[in-house]
Amino acid sequence: MISFIRGEIIKKGLDYIILDNNDIGYYINTSFSTLNKVREGERVLLQTYMHIREDIIALYGFLTTDEIELFRKLISVNGVGPKAGLSVLSTYEHNTIREIILKNDAERMSKAPGIGKKTASKIILELKDKVGSLDSLGTSAEEMSSLIIDSESSDLLNALTALGFNSYEAKKTLDKIDFNGKTENEIIKEALKNINRQV
Repeated sequence: MISFIRGEIIKKGLDYIILDNNDIGYYINTSFSTLNKVREGERVLLQTYMHIREDIIALYGFLTTDEIELFRKLISVNGVGPKAGLSVLSTYEHNTIREIILKNDAERMSKAPGIGKKTASKIILELKDKVGSLDSLGTSAEEMSSLIIDSESSDLLNALTALGFNSYEAKKTLDKIDFNGKTENEIIKEALKNINRQV
């Protein structure tokens, strides 16, 4: 089992990083959160999980211990594989996921691509006693505002990907937009203009 890999980021993809360690390039599946915090040419240490099946060996890696611990909890749920776990972590920040689980919010959980309402309810049921408590989140008013924005971003991200744009570029574009005082339609229109400028 590979617990972590330290090296230079050679390439960032839509949902992966290629990391050079001693002239070996490791293909590491990762979340939007980790992708948004690193850049090509940077040396990083990624906490990793190796997924082994008869027909595949895959590495999943994250910048923080919080992310990989939550990833391990998610894939411990029967029926939730690494791709589904990664989808949840790419839709919401780890504290937002804990909040969703603790508040029994299956509807928000099911907004992660590939997670239906039945699976969302199963995740909540099995992990509710394993992710701490609402008090342990220690959310200040400012952090709560951030959680609300994360949730809104998720809805907007789903809307943009439904229009045919790739998730990585859509997420990067949304991160640059100020949501204050704007309707969802106005934000989507602004995002579409920004994406079209980049093409």
